[in-house]
Amino acid sequence: MPASTPTQLSQQAAQYLLRRMLGPQAQFRPGQWEAIEALVKDRARLLVVQRTGWGKSLVYFMATKLLRAQGAGPTILVSPLLSLMRNQIQAMAALGLRPGTVNSTNYDEHDEVEARALAGEIDLLLLSPERLGNDHFRAEIWPRLRQQVGMLVVDEAHCISDWGHDFRPNYRRIVRVVNELPPGTPVLGTTATANERVIEDVRRMIGGDGGMRVLRGPLARESLMLHAFTRPLSTPQRLVLLEQLLKRYPGSGIIYCLTTADCMRVAGWLQHAGLNVKPYFADVQQVTGERREDLEQELLDNRVKALAASVALGMGFDKPDLAFVIHYQRPGSIIAYYQQIGRAGRGIDAAHIVLMPGLEDEDVHRYFIETAFPTPEQVEAVVAALAEHGALSRRDLQKRVNVRSTALEKILLHLEVDEVIAWKDAEYAAVNPDNRPDYARWERVTAQRYAEMAQMNAYLSTPGCLMQYLAAALDDQSATEPCGRCANCAGRSSLKQPTREQIDAASRFLRDGKPLTFEPRKQWPNRFSETLKGRFKSPNEVGVALCQYHDQGYGDLVKRGKYQDGRFCDELVDAAASLLRDHWQNLDAPPRWATAVPSRRHPTLVPDFAERLAGALGLPFSYVVEKIADRPEQKTMQNPYQQVQNLLEAFGVCGVVRNEPVLLVDDMIDSGWTFAVVGELLRQHGSGAVHPFALAKVGFLTG
Repeated sequence: MPASTPTQLSQQAAQYLLRRMLGPQAQFRPGQWEAIEALVKDRARLLVVQRTGWGKSLVYFMATKLLRAQGAGPTILVSPLLSLMRNQIQAMAALGLRPGTVNSTNYDEHDEVEARALAGEIDLLLLSPERLGNDHFRAEIWPRLRQQVGMLVVDEAHCISDWGHDFRPNYRRIVRVVNELPPGTPVLGTTATANERVIEDVRRMIGGDGGMRVLRGPLARESLMLHAFTRPLSTPQRLVLLEQLLKRYPGSGIIYCLTTADCMRVAGWLQHAGLNVKPYFADVQQVTGERREDLEQELLDNRVKALAASVALGMGFDKPDLAFVIHYQRPGSIIAYYQQIGRAGRGIDAAHIVLMPGLEDEDVHRYFIETAFPTPEQVEAVVAALAEHGALSRRDLQKRVNVRSTALEKILLHLEVDEVIAWKDAEYAAVNPDNRPDYARWERVTAQRYAEMAQMNAYLSTPGCLMQYLAAALDDQSATEPCGRCANCAGRSSLKQPTREQIDAASRFLRDGKPLTFEPRKQWPNRFSETLKGRFKSPNEVGVALCQYHDQGYGDLVKRGKYQDGRFCDELVDAAASLLRDHWQNLDAPPRWATAVPSRRHPTLVPDFAERLAGALGLPFSYVVEKIADRPEQKTMQNPYQQVQNLLEAFGVCGVVRNEPVLLVDDMIDSGWTFAVVGELLRQHGSGAVHPFALAKVGFLTG
């Protein structure tokens, strides 16, 4: 295609490219050409808010092609989606676009790709938002590249706004990048999930002096058949209903879960029922050995009935014939819910959308909301440590500040993005120590999150059209009539309720599943001290837990025993004994005696349970470990350095330690350091191998 000037842009030329890419019958959808024209002809700043499947990527592919034909430089696409290039490379090839990507998966190619971009050999450069903060990129590449940029695209632009459902602090770096672009550089933001609050926030941050146009289309989807259960359901109820639905629905789909433990549990139950369902979450390869890319392809090819997935399977996944999306738990907001159900029904006439609220949803979402931002006290502690000690590594900060590593990562990221601190030579230093993040905004966002949770709860009980409710919550005024397809409009009654026998079967599955194992701590925290460093000479054996603390069933019994009855019930003793007998069949040298982790706050709780468990297993019980120092509760210690320091010299040995393998019993396993320190103490006094057992694993496993 010959080069042209901006004023010579024609819809006919763009239509020619479109048909070359998609076939002779291809036509622009309403709004697509208008978006392309605004970028290529007017060099505008534009925010496109269109439902999933509308074709937002087509807009920036086509605009890139036309701008390059006019002699413009490459398009920079900032996206959090590593899967984007996999899914859309074919479309770029059809347009003759030359892509390049710089992200966490191709470190060895960074220099080459950036050199090609500077040489004009790349048409569309895909960057992760983290790359914008890289010292080398900021100092060496960006000063030259920004003068050449033909267009900047911010994919999933709602991530800029902390009002958005998927706010990412690294996206705030984009604001600085936009401000450094040459005047007249077109900027495009795209998202499928933004209400007016998010739109105005994005427009304020990257709209520039000339303002930002907004192209917004209707969000209601004619293909989606919505159904929501009005009351929270127990875990066994939902498992049975899932089995019924998947055996009834044609095609393949996604079951969204809030935690990785639920992904595993749901997939396990449905496999038990004869359905080909696999778990999918951020670290799935480490747990199951299956790569996320392979699991995505199996779903794309309809080789699995469903993936039981966390939010890790979300933005960027494109399967036009996805036949159903079922939520095993309630999402935290309408915006997040719409984003996830938007995966379904893009290329088919009807897709089933079912929402199953769980009894545990409230607790999980409160945890997510309260941990979304670090507390001001935590931020102040980090700033104070840097002011007192000068530049510190992340490890040294953990030694001085009692925060979790995940919270510290958030603190450092916020402080770095807000230019309070800077990172250099693997250390952080204060550069503007009087500056602070906007704490008041964090409080407002947290309050808004709770309001969004209440809005999601109200969706469950609305008597009107479910699609109209979603559209109104997203500030979409186009849904003026009821959809006629949702359960409320069509008058569809609830699904057939599970029988008592089915509920009992699901309950037995939950309680008689595989043991939850946990790896032992094998070395002291890195450079903890001169005397405690390196690996343990002989670490604990792999530990076993009966349940997740937040599970219904055994988890409920653990909570009741610890906080209400003051004694763990016999059912937990019997279940633990049965679990351990099965687990020990694979051991060459199982435990020959048992002891307990002591506590001064609950002196009889764990020893009483451990002694009864030992009796059920036919093992002698010895109370040989004692707590000799009062310390803060271990659960208040937030990182390995604080956790170990809190345990040192807190325990002693008060009896004869047998020189045989020992079962070490506690009620909870969280960080694993209590087991590590007590196990090391037992071995120092002559015990054999230490086999940890806990009633429950603590913590929400997400991703």
